Amino acid sequence: MAEFETDGGAGAGAGARDDATEPSGERPLGERGGLPTPARVPMPVLERQMGGLALSELDGVGPMALMRAVAWHNVLARLGIAVPLVIVHDVGCLMCGLGRPASVSQGVGDPRLGEAWRQLLVDLGETELFRQPAAWKHRDPMVGVVLARVMASVAPQLPEDARVARPQELPVDVLQYARIDPRSAYTRYDQELAVAWIRTMVGHRLLPLLETEQIDVDALRLLGLFRTGTDGVAGVDLADLYNVILSPQLADVIDFSLELLPSLLEVRREMGQQTFGVDGYASIERVGNIDSMVLTQLAYDDEVFEQKYVDHELFYYTHEKQYENERRVHHVLVDGSASMRGVREVFARGLALALCKRLALLGEQVVLRFFDSRLYEGVKVGAGGHVEVPYVLQFRAERGRNYAAVLRQLNAELAAPRRDAAQSLVYILTHGEAQFPASEVQLLASRAPIYGVFILPRGPLKLGYLDALHRVHVIDDEAIGHGRRASRARQIISEVESDLDGAARSHVGGRLG
Repeated sequence: MAEFETDGGAGAGAGARDDATEPSGERPLGERGGLPTPARVPMPVLERQMGGLALSELDGVGPMALMRAVAWHNVLARLGIAVPLVIVHDVGCLMCGLGRPASVSQGVGDPRLGEAWRQLLVDLGETELFRQPAAWKHRDPMVGVVLARVMASVAPQLPEDARVARPQELPVDVLQYARIDPRSAYTRYDQELAVAWIRTMVGHRLLPLLETEQIDVDALRLLGLFRTGTDGVAGVDLADLYNVILSPQLADVIDFSLELLPSLLEVRREMGQQTFGVDGYASIERVGNIDSMVLTQLAYDDEVFEQKYVDHELFYYTHEKQYENERRVHHVLVDGSASMRGVREVFARGLALALCKRLALLGEQVVLRFFDSRLYEGVKVGAGGHVEVPYVLQFRAERGRNYAAVLRQLNAELAAPRRDAAQSLVYILTHGEAQFPASEVQLLASRAPIYGVFILPRGPLKLGYLDALHRVHVIDDEAIGHGRRASRARQIISEVESDLDGAARSHVGGRLG
């Protein structure tokens, strides 16, 4: 454990307890979940937490790992679990490969308890989750949520005083921690809560070990691929992440998604650019060198010129002509009604995640939406395929079915005036008995190409609107059989990509003609 310089004026005298300085139970509520904001944490509370780090049994931990531990601690606090900083620090740093168990017990206090805590860390380091630090992306919100699951199994076994402790967020100002020496603070403040947690964890050592073994590393790997929860502060986001790693029902969707994604992550983009190997200019563009600026642009007043320069509105002669890609918005609609439970749901959601990821990597704009008797708000897929995977995995609709209302809503949205001239494409992932009104489908098809994916129809697919769809994919029992569903999903994505390539070539050809 790295040590910091001691702030001589901080805290009470040696051996003194801080009961008199401990704030009362009635504290002002913060803005998030009724918790006090980190800036309001009294110094005695901070020093007590730092003093607990004297019980740490890790080697090779640098000072910056402490600030990550503070971030994990705050995630636990937002989830309503009060865990001493030393517990979060040791387990979290071990999980992320930021430290290793000491060869011999080095913590202060009871040497037998310290040795038992060190041995528990050694055993945790042998679990699959800890042995594969590169298997998933270690962002702080995710680490905090994983720690919350492990600690939640231990919390019921704590003594009553420790069990009812109120969670508090800690400040994230590194200077406040740099002034506190953990071993000095340990002598000034009692560590009853930290000792109670350590004693409970080593006394019920199977609980954290079993909980760690039950965490689905594949789920963490999938969430890492989509960079879920990069904001990671909203309580709803943390709760969704927590539910994902708790729900064994989501394992099938996660496994199917991981079957698809590795082969879809490699993307090669072609520049829509022509280079002329002869003297002279090829075009006038908005981007170029200052010495190639069209001279008439210098006639603007200074203020206007500067504003146009900042806004990239000046014209330049260029030797290369850049063809802008046609703007497209892909609306991926997933049927969330009760008819999609089971195998249909697994295929639809796994395909939707993979399709969104692929389109986003190709530079396309993607919006993922669920529907049942209505069309729900869309989730925009960010650059690189960043999407809220917990929302996609856990969405449940209980409003029945009204496919006519869904298409009416979508048609109204696409018909509304828009500032951009982006082309829309619609992908509908549903079952073989989805009775969309033919008139609404025809109207939608006049506004956007429609890709229909119909999963497990009961018999031949007989729907009156199929002729209006741009492409129709039928996923029957044979196609969804074990070992074949991934290849069928990849085929669908490949056809979508081929259509986009063909559209891009025809667009450039039209411009050249």
